[in-house]
Amino acid sequence: MTLRTSTATLALIALGGVGLLGGLGGLGGASIGLADPAGAAGAKVTTVKAVETDFHIALSKKTFTPGRYTFVAQNKGHTTHSLEITGPGLHNATSANINPGQSTKLKVTLKKGRYDIFCPIPGHKALAMNVNVLVVG
Repeated sequence: MTLRTSTATLALIALGGVGLLGGLGGLGGASIGLADPAGAAGAKVTTVKAVETDFHIALSKKTFTPGRYTFVAQNKGHTTHSLEITGPGLHNATSANINPGQSTKLKVTLKKGRYDIFCPIPGHKALAMNVNVLVVG
């Protein structure tokens, strides 16, 4: 085999491997090198608005079942707020601080159980920026 033939053969093998890896992306959402940290690609994600004012949190959803959620925290108050969720299986589920008029997203996976959704800015939880929810199902 000549050097030119060897190089061409290696190039074809490499291209075939790229084509094979690209083809795996269509197999039920599986792909190599593209991880979905919150679960399988295409799994349902429920969006919940969490409107924070001085000093209250209003959720757009009242009932919760286990699954993936994106909480869109909107600060409609006059002071800085944040959003934190504690409960089964959650660790460090806290948004960045949100300035008045701004919003941010917090992605979590909720399991069955009780959760506390609150503003972790010192003193805000005690001023009624606290919502307790029960995830059932």
